[in-house]
Amino acid sequence: MPKLVGVRERRHQPYWDTLIRADTGVAANPVVAAQTRLFNGTNLGQNFWTNMTAAGVFPSDNTYIVLAIRVWMWFINTAALTQYQLCAHQLYITLTVGDKPQFQSQAWYFPSGGGIFGFDSTTPAMVNGTPEQTAILKLAKPIPIPARQSFYVVADLYDTGGTSLLGTYFNAAHTSLREVKVFLDGIHTRDVL
Repeated sequence: MPKLVGVRERRHQPYWDTLIRADTGVAANPVVAAQTRLFNGTNLGQNFWTNMTAAGVFPSDNTYIVLAIRVWMWFINTAALTQYQLCAHQLYITLTVGDKPQFQSQAWYFPSGGGIFGFDSTTPAMVNGTPEQTAILKLAKPIPIPARQSFYVVADLYDTGGTSLLGTYFNAAHTSLREVKVFLDGIHTRDVL
């Protein structure tokens, strides 16, 4: 497809990939590993899993500047509080650009800044943070992803105490809805076609 030479457009666009999206009474599919690489193409073509169109890179000469990182956690059922606490404590996120880790921390450090907020005692739901745009992790220094540069996010799960988030809640056929997504939020620059 022809493009306008020398003309680029910049837009604010979050990109996401999903660690787990499982229904009530169903084990995770695909199975969540103790170390899972996101933005690597596993979930391509399924917008409810990811909005990436290529594995680990932006297409053509597109560039991206990461201004914020978010972790969306959504659990619903009687174990929601336990799952949220375990995920916030046991899940570590590392953003790597090329072969260099750029940012790493536990999931609690990355509030989602969106979603449903409130309380219903019959089916409690938990999310990571409050749903304001201001309630996100804004990076102190933007992280650029140059054209044709590979990148990925590693989700590491480390068991602590007597309960394993991975074995008890994620990969087992648990009685709860559960979803965890990682969002890179920033400025996407692309060709104008």
